[in-house]
Amino acid sequence: MQYAMTVVPVVGILFDKKAFNPAPNVNEVETVFDVPLEMFLKDENRREQEKEWMGDKYLLHFFDYHQSGSKMYTIWAITASILIRAASVVYQRPPAFLERKPTFWNGNPDKAIDT
Repeated sequence: MQYAMTVVPVVGILFDKKAFNPAPNVNEVETVFDVPLEMFLKDENRREQEKEWMGDKYLLHFFDYHQSGSKMYTIWAITASILIRAASVVYQRPPAFLERKPTFWNGNPDKAIDT
């Protein structure tokens, strides 16, 4: 099965985090948690897998986050890529590691993801 997907990240500022009451779609979201944004610029708690699709070599990033008193969360793939970019914009610096994004994440309709 082939499909093209568009993801539009939306960034907001929470002035009162305790007043925020998200209502995620349970069919799409397993857990809601917060993570320090700067984590996505550091090479700590990060691993990568080299992937290739239709001749396009790229790195898939995985970030592990241990929330105090809670379980470990892994943020990966397109979510990790979006957060790397957001952190780079907010902190005005590149990540401390090689990103090597796939070209099909840059809006190239000729390279749809095959699942």
